[in-house]
Amino acid sequence: MKMKLKKISALLVIVSLLDTMIAGCGSGSDAKTEESQGNEMLQQEPEDTLSDNSNENQENTGGKWKVFEPELAEAVDADFMGKVWKMEEDSFLIVEKQVALLEDGSITRSSPSSNADIPDSQLIRVVFDDNTYFYMRTIQGDGENYEDKEAGFQDLKEYMSVEMKGRFENDVFHADEIRMI
Repeated sequence: MKMKLKKISALLVIVSLLDTMIAGCGSGSDAKTEESQGNEMLQQEPEDTLSDNSNENQENTGGKWKVFEPELAEAVDADFMGKVWKMEEDSFLIVEKQVALLEDGSITRSSPSSNADIPDSQLIRVVFDDNTYFYMRTIQGDGENYEDKEAGFQDLKEYMSVEMKGRFENDVFHADEIRMI
């Protein structure tokens, strides 16, 4: 059973990486169609979110990016995940982290290599305000144990993983909570 799960996990990671490469390298409607089909599996319609935000705030009319489906959001305790790609003065850009909830309840995550050439069209701007809660999570052992420590925007670094709660507005993620891993 364990071997079967490892094979499934490895396959999902490979498929996710291939999807990312196709989306980044392709041009035209075929690449966009494959990308949107892959994203639909991992994302949700705005009104289904489990975050603390009201449903009306989850709308991303005509937007490309969506928060996670409710079941996945609950399992990972986040509305969206990414890898910090570029830092700016008062915001940052991330590349989407591919996340899936498997039938056995385990979670797979994958993100592009830090050396990957990601086009700007695949980057997502994350904005925050004075009320956004930043914290650093240090995971210990097998992942069951962790320690959270208050942090700030200044602690965020390129290629760091972030798990966020918030909402999309016009393809910009407005973060209420940012957990740095």
